[in-house]
Amino acid sequence: MLDLKRILIVVKRTKWERDVIRYGSERTTKKIYARQRHDGARIISSHDRQWQNLHTFRDQLKDARFIYRAELPFVDQREFDLLVSFGGDNHFVYVSHYAGQKPLMGINSDPETSRGALLLFDPDSAAAYLGKHSVDNVTTEAWSRISGQILHADGRRMQTGAATSEITVRSKFHDYVSRYQIGIDSKDWEEQKCSGLLLSTGAGSTGWYRNCHPFNMQTDAPFPKDSPFFRGIAREMSQTNRDRYRHAMAHIVAGAELNVISEMDGEITVDADPERTFDFAPGSHAAFKLDASPLKIVVP
Repeated sequence: MLDLKRILIVVKRTKWERDVIRYGSERTTKKIYARQRHDGARIISSHDRQWQNLHTFRDQLKDARFIYRAELPFVDQREFDLLVSFGGDNHFVYVSHYAGQKPLMGINSDPETSRGALLLFDPDSAAAYLGKHSVDNVTTEAWSRISGQILHADGRRMQTGAATSEITVRSKFHDYVSRYQIGIDSKDWEEQKCSGLLLSTGAGSTGWYRNCHPFNMQTDAPFPKDSPFFRGIAREMSQTNRDRYRHAMAHIVAGAELNVISEMDGEITVDADPERTFDFAPGSHAAFKLDASPLKIVVP
């Protein structure tokens, strides 16, 4: 059996909680919802369900440690054998950055209204699973990640850290054209002009990556989360460039490297996280490859 004291469960605040904190009061939050034409009753109902699900789950795992995500960077991961994300997909991706080589479980905090493409458990199935497994016999899948290194023109090197879902390369000024040189293994270079380059893992392929494809290609765009490759797409190209670019849709296998040289005042963002955004100034050279350490994801 799993030692519940060595399970760390990271909880996200609900939208209602976050908004009340942001806007200062429930009254102001409801006024803003009305201006935004949001269904405040639906948001509060989701909040109530998530709180009920959390309390029931906590009652079933009384000895496990529950924290909010703001506490996660300050926790010694060596104290735990299993990391659990309790929330939605975006929360799961954030928590995954702290998993290292430990198993990670994703729980959908509101399965009634949220699908959670990356979340394989609901609170009830997770509690049942944890009650009958040990850390040595949990079943895991190896989900691929992307790692990157940026060599700046002044010689500075920066690591982007591993991306669970996606990496974007684009102009800092989002209304400007993104311009860069792109090649694979520093060969077959070509210049691309578009609204930005999007790199995706299998875990990220059901989101923005899929929707960046022409409508008739979107059904085929997603690929398995444990694929031994990642893919890239130049976003919002003209049809002429879509037909002309050799690397309009790149496919990067294990051992290969995608190279990008900036011709813009650009930025590189990992997993849509503003805290993981890096300068990509003219002349900077970024190299992306399949990360050597995939995520260990607990599966039913």
